Amino acid sequence: MKTPVIYALNYTVYLENYAGNSFIHCDCHKWTREIKLALLQDVNTLVQIHRKPLLAIHEIGDKKHLKFLSLMGFTYHSNFEGMDNIMRQLYVKEFKMGDK
Repeated sequence: MKTPVIYALNYTVYLENYAGNSFIHCDCHKWTREIKLALLQDVNTLVQIHRKPLLAIHEIGDKKHLKFLSLMGFTYHSNFEGMDNIMRQLYVKEFKMGDK
């Protein structure tokens, strides 16, 4: 179940626990430079508080989502085949001691 962890006027960020891993989801309702900076700060704060890797599932070929993941500081981890037999990619944003 996705649990909202960040409510903002222009976006909502959710965490979902599966098999001991934390998956992140984000619904953006509007996008400006200021919103981008606020979201980035909020996600970085979430990583500091959570202190465990955040995972994101990426649909191969979705260039807009890939750009978003990169902007948020996620890095490629691996490919995997879902239960629906569709190949996807796993991206991760890890907590690093000393990150601010």
